[in-house]
Amino acid sequence: MEAMLGRYRVEVATAFGPRITSLRRDDGPEMLARLGPEAAITHEGGIYRFRGGHRLWAAPEVAAVTYSSEDHECEISETADSIVVSAPPDTAGLVKQISISADTDSLVVDHRLTGSGFTGSVAPWALTQLPLGGTALLPVTGGDTAPEANRYVVMWPYSSVEDRRVTLCDDVVEIEAREGPPLKFGSGPTPGRLGYFVDGMLFMKEIESAEGRKVPDFGAVAQVYVGSGFCELESVGGLTDVSDGGAGTLRERWTVIDCGDLEAAVKLTVGT
Repeated sequence: MEAMLGRYRVEVATAFGPRITSLRRDDGPEMLARLGPEAAITHEGGIYRFRGGHRLWAAPEVAAVTYSSEDHECEISETADSIVVSAPPDTAGLVKQISISADTDSLVVDHRLTGSGFTGSVAPWALTQLPLGGTALLPVTGGDTAPEANRYVVMWPYSSVEDRRVTLCDDVVEIEAREGPPLKFGSGPTPGRLGYFVDGMLFMKEIESAEGRKVPDFGAVAQVYVGSGFCELESVGGLTDVSDGGAGTLRERWTVIDCGDLEAAVKLTVGT
């Protein structure tokens, strides 16, 4: 189904999910990637289809939990300025819900993981897939805690420091989203935002801090992945015990901005 939320035209899936499948500001270009059936993971529990758009996963990345199938009908509730998409319990025993609401020139996207037979702790993990051709911006800013270390960059095993698509600057890692070997970088504890600059437009999401929370992946609350056919901007929440109906939540704020060049996009994303 499709709806206008403030300035944004948003489409959510009903036959699978929860999933945001389309995002446009006013009558502007599509911001999210759309992927074919070849974009999938085969694991012991079956097949997980990426599809594109924006989804909710559970971290840390464990196949039986993270890749639980989304091939089920979702319940949609709608008001004048919000949409809530709720899925039934998945095979891991988790209930996933995504809520989207308008707020001035932005969208507030709330994610909720609730235990329904699951025992243990998970973190909500919000992943936005975007088409290749732009530049992903991963801030590495931190508070002034001199002389102590105040920020970190995290790398995944398949990433290379010699990858020519990656430029490490003082306050940001710039990653060219183009075809090549898969790569992934993360940062924390207080990057504040993630950005993707493409064709004069900046898609920016404000994300939560890792401070005071136990976060998977060495505390990398902000993550960028470039794979075959898409780029992902990802944020990760704190680990929460969801046994006996407990719930973990994560909030992002999305804004699409006209932006003249990459330098301006970096300043907006880093907050300088």
